[in-house]
Amino acid sequence: MKTSSVLAAALLLAAPLTAAAQHSHTPGTAAHGHKAAGETHAHASPHGGVVRTAGQYHLELVQQAGQLQVYLLDGNEKTLPVTRATGTALLLSAAGKTSSVKLLPTGNHLGATVPAGFTLRTAIVSVKANGNSLSARFEKLEAAAKAGKSVSAAYACPMSCPGSVSAKPGSCPKCGMALVKKS
Repeated sequence: MKTSSVLAAALLLAAPLTAAAQHSHTPGTAAHGHKAAGETHAHASPHGGVVRTAGQYHLELVQQAGQLQVYLLDGNEKTLPVTRATGTALLLSAAGKTSSVKLLPTGNHLGATVPAGFTLRTAIVSVKANGNSLSARFEKLEAAAKAGKSVSAAYACPMSCPGSVSAKPGSCPKCGMALVKKS
């Protein structure tokens, strides 16, 4: 096993679980404030993903068509701009492989491409936004994907721009072309 793989696996295991608790999500639930990271309570999931508390913010992870989308949300689950945000995601596959991907601003979220053939089990997302360093651990993602918690990606950019997949028609946040319906 390569040293980088061992290090990545160790980071996945050692990442603090107290930073935030994974919550059940019921679309349309009432907004609320947070007093401490890791509180257990329901969150709205505005984009159909998994929401985690990250300090005074929330991070929402959405998987769709080989893409990861990370949304920065305020305490009321409203999407915040990510134009100056940066981030990385450390990924662990169901087969025990690790990969690190850079999250780039794409429209109203940060996006990255999941390596081909990678069945995502765990993601540790680290984001720098609005002068804050935020992180959250998302687990059991293969079960969430099988359960249909991800938004179906019915539209994509004809130029295959990263982060362009969408559940509804619109324009590509990267190149501006009209999204086309996937067959």
